[in-house]
Amino acid sequence: MNRALAAIDAVEKALIAALAATALLLACAAMTARYLLPSVTLDWAFDLTIFVTIWATFLAGARTAGQGGHVRVDTALAILPARLRFLLIVAAGVAGIALALFLLWSGALVVEQAHRWDERTSSTLRLPLWIYYLSLPVGAFLLAFHLAVRTTKIIAGKVRDELGKHEF
Repeated sequence: MNRALAAIDAVEKALIAALAATALLLACAAMTARYLLPSVTLDWAFDLTIFVTIWATFLAGARTAGQGGHVRVDTALAILPARLRFLLIVAAGVAGIALALFLLWSGALVVEQAHRWDERTSSTLRLPLWIYYLSLPVGAFLLAFHLAVRTTKIIAGKVRDELGKHEF
């Protein structure tokens, strides 16, 4: 199981890095072309930059939440007894999974409608918008997956209390 999770982690890291690098290169190319070659139209670069940035954001967000790197109010948790803190962290994990599953479902509806209506960008590439919208259900699926793994590890006692006070 740990080997499979490590493989998923490696693929996600590589994909996020590739998407972020692509967004940076596209933005730099579009900016350079705008000033050095104003007759060359790269109107599609803006669309592609947005597509890859959104994909990278949703993938990185799911991975970050799965590693416990998300923002939360630690001040309130720090003053609570370890058992109550444990219950609240597990409840937050379950609520996060429920929200992610809702986003997966609603995002899938948006993707289906965009595909059915053949929605496209206004640039010369006329990219299908369902590819852009697909980042939401894929990111939500990964979020639910990572939160489920993390919550399961917390329940099993394999994750130390993030506040460093006590073991649960």
